[in-house]
Amino acid sequence: MSDPIINSAQLSQLTDVGLAAAHLGKPGEARAIFENLLACAPEHAPAQIGLAFTYLVSNDFEKAETLLREALAKNPEDGEALALLGLTLGFGGKPEEAAKALERVPAGSPASRFVELLADFEA
Repeated sequence: MSDPIINSAQLSQLTDVGLAAAHLGKPGEARAIFENLLACAPEHAPAQIGLAFTYLVSNDFEKAETLLREALAKNPEDGEALALLGLTLGFGGKPEEAAKALERVPAGSPASRFVELLADFEA
């Protein structure tokens, strides 16, 4: 068995760089990072979720939703994917579907705090 092209620490670091780029208003650059990460490590869920985030911040809710549903097909209990799907569906004008996705976020997961914050914001 050969060594992987990129190790898990590098995957994590580059995922963080991609997210930082997206948060800094550079979704195109972030998208390139995530697409390259997925070319090297197709099963790296955080890169798929990060790629979806780049489409969310670009208001391409349909593409973001597609990517998140693909990630959830691989891991239906991924709290981050579920939370981001809920946000995407909400912004995309599908509030009932958004609520269902957010209800599925596992309690106690890091993403559950995000869901709590959304609930506080809506109250």
